[in-house]
Amino acid sequence: MAAMSRPIPIQSLQRADRFLGRVACTLLQPWRWARRLRRTQDGQGVNRILLIKFWGIGSLQLLTPAVGTLRRRHQDATFVLLTLSDNETFVRGLGVFDEVVSLNVHSTSWFGITRRILALIGRLRSQRFDRIYDFEFFTRFSAVISFAVGAPRSLGFSSTSAWRGGLHTDDVTFNRYWHVSRNFRALAGGENGAEVTSDQLAPFVVTPADALSLDRKLARVGVDAEREIVILNPNAGQLSLERRWPRNNFATLAQRIHSASSASVVLIGSNSEREYTAGVRNAARDGDLERLVDLSGELSMGELCALLSRARALITNDSGPMHLAAALGIPTLGLFGPETPLMYAPLGPRADSLYIPPVCSPCINVHQGKVASCIHERPECLENITVDDVWSWLEEESGWASSPLKIASRSLKILDA
Repeated sequence: MAAMSRPIPIQSLQRADRFLGRVACTLLQPWRWARRLRRTQDGQGVNRILLIKFWGIGSLQLLTPAVGTLRRRHQDATFVLLTLSDNETFVRGLGVFDEVVSLNVHSTSWFGITRRILALIGRLRSQRFDRIYDFEFFTRFSAVISFAVGAPRSLGFSSTSAWRGGLHTDDVTFNRYWHVSRNFRALAGGENGAEVTSDQLAPFVVTPADALSLDRKLARVGVDAEREIVILNPNAGQLSLERRWPRNNFATLAQRIHSASSASVVLIGSNSEREYTAGVRNAARDGDLERLVDLSGELSMGELCALLSRARALITNDSGPMHLAAALGIPTLGLFGPETPLMYAPLGPRADSLYIPPVCSPCINVHQGKVASCIHERPECLENITVDDVWSWLEEESGWASSPLKIASRSLKILDA
């Protein structure tokens, strides 16, 4: 029986990018100087544009305002997105790309991955792109792909602390004091001195089939279609597990929701996060289990967005679902600690962030692969956020509280420790 194909862990990909990527960037230097001689003028002869964003569902959601900027600049161009195969359903559902090309990193060997990458480069070269926009932050892999595809012009982020070989013909400085969506828009040539607003996002389009499929799954687990739903996401992806609010806090919050309302609580997460998410449900066993449902690993992307779109609220760690829910316009509370909401706050008309930073936060930096460098034995930055803090927001946002909703600082709420 053949071995099951699994995705290579992102930490392994980061190490390969750090060491092999540096070698590749060095070896390509002679060709880089030759390429500098060949450029097209802005707005002239731009018919096919390749956009590169491999990692991060949330980042792909935040990329959509930049795509809008590019479409206004190049109205007749065809826009092709290069991403990972795991993201393909989501990016197609955004409806902002003309074509999607994906790279499958599910493999039993590095040889298999390398063979796919070489085939991908050949396929992209044959399409003769006029311009490439590399929206990865500081990966050398995406810079090498941009160079190898051979477009006359390519644009990517630059930083003195993250060498990418100078492989892009045009470098744009990444501003760590701007929201990520604004940095994306700046790379697309749309910087105008203003922040990106939620109305510039393109949310995932939930189809009737997605909604119907979700209804069937909810019915199977006993969730009444007429009952309010509050979603809890105790996960934070594979890249930085340090972004997780303590699991027992989520369990306590679930119990409090059951005690104070008739809402069902739904836990979400990916298939690889099922074991961790189950720990929240087990820790909350004193509550009403019939109204505490764990759907981690059970939902397709369309079903997840259908669930988010009908929720009363989402409380979540800094993660992809946070950005999806905010873009869909549902009340969303993002919990921040190692990473700053200055760059990653959810953008949405009803989205907030809770951030009570100690002096060492943030310790995650996009210039260093978003790897946390915590100096404490425990996540003090997230432990500063109490269940009472989250409950206060939920009471006001859900209308369960008797006091009127306070509208101040809808996009970012930073509490003093």
